[in-house]
Amino acid sequence: MKTADKKKAAAEIIRRLAKEFPNSKCHLDFKSPFELLVSTVLAAQCTDVRVNATMLPLYNSKYKSPEDILQDGLENFRHNIRSINFFNNKAKAVLSICKSLVENYKGKVPGTMEDLTSFAGVGRKSASVVMGNCFGKNDVIIVDTHLKRVSSRLGLIENENPDKIEIELKEIIPAKDQFHFSMRIGELGRQICKAKKPDCEGCFMNDICVSAFKFN
Repeated sequence: MKTADKKKAAAEIIRRLAKEFPNSKCHLDFKSPFELLVSTVLAAQCTDVRVNATMLPLYNSKYKSPEDILQDGLENFRHNIRSINFFNNKAKAVLSICKSLVENYKGKVPGTMEDLTSFAGVGRKSASVVMGNCFGKNDVIIVDTHLKRVSSRLGLIENENPDKIEIELKEIIPAKDQFHFSMRIGELGRQICKAKKPDCEGCFMNDICVSAFKFN
């Protein structure tokens, strides 16, 4: 599909997503940029439900700032998040982030891609999550598994590499719509366009989706 055709298709997809999922939001629960940054790192290869169940009680009781986690120490923090996949490496990454926040940012989470991706365990996807949800940045594409799968099925992307997918989508999705597109297409992936059994018959995109009804 040519870029011009993709832009036209993307405009219709954006319109339908906004109508179907006007209030889509992050599935990680948070009350501050710090909480979302930590939870996003912990959510890699782990469910949002598991991270929420583990971290919300900790945020409410003891981890209200980077200083709190540093003061508690690596061993205690690692013990407290042991129910999360790969908790050993993630604990080290979070402690490293907290140390950098305290030493370089006065304990405050920065709101730029360059600063956020300088932290251990924070890639462009995680940085985009924080920038979009906490700093009101609309010109971010969140390349998670749902966006990757659904965008491919809709014919919007041709690449599999997350960085290349981000570039592809930024070429056809207006900057003002990129964050909400990411959040809403994620909802489509969670609720309808599932990995193993997409509900093509019940999907509001099936008349324009190039992959509709091709799944058993």
